[in-house]
Amino acid sequence: MAQAHPVLLILLLFLSPTAVSSSKRIQPKFSAIFYFGDSVLDTGNNNHLPTVAVANHVPYGRDFPGKKPTGRFSNGRLIPDLLNEKLQLKEFSPPFLDTRLSNNDMVTGVNFASAGSGLDDQTSQLSNTLPMSKQVDLFKDYLLRLRNIVGDKEASRIIASSLIFISSGTNDFSHYYRSSKKRKMDIGDYQDIVLRMVQVYVKVKLGISSF
Repeated sequence: MAQAHPVLLILLLFLSPTAVSSSKRIQPKFSAIFYFGDSVLDTGNNNHLPTVAVANHVPYGRDFPGKKPTGRFSNGRLIPDLLNEKLQLKEFSPPFLDTRLSNNDMVTGVNFASAGSGLDDQTSQLSNTLPMSKQVDLFKDYLLRLRNIVGDKEASRIIASSLIFISSGTNDFSHYYRSSKKRKMDIGDYQDIVLRMVQVYVKVKLGISSF
């Protein structure tokens, strides 16, 4: 797996014309998509955590297929669902903590995002959610399960041709920084700290050397 180099998109770079352009244009071919981040991407992981940061109740989900709340902080589908469908992988983006995950779900990518989380571990402590460090650890667990399903060679191929999508950092500033002793630190200095965290998770933990 060390030689795998998935494509990385951070925040809203998915709006690039090559990613979601008209169907008349050539679309990129990815074997799987993985999502890391906060409520912008969380499709239900928080349902399986002891946290109050959940959206598995009304009025959430009223425009979702079946008109039911799923844990998405939205009336309907989220970016991961729309992007998965646009790239013709599957209709939705399944949360990794869902015990009902099928082998097909695993092969085409899963979602590790957790609403209320941040790049800074202490941000997630406020709401008892999954910080980026834990999400990356879950990705490692995912890799082991993927190898057991398809074998080492095929797992390496899937990861090498996959897309990684990250949307995180908002809660670090809007929640943790504003409500803690970090406010004594210049916000520019804290921003530098958060950016260094991004580099650690992307380059070291996820092994994406091109970042």
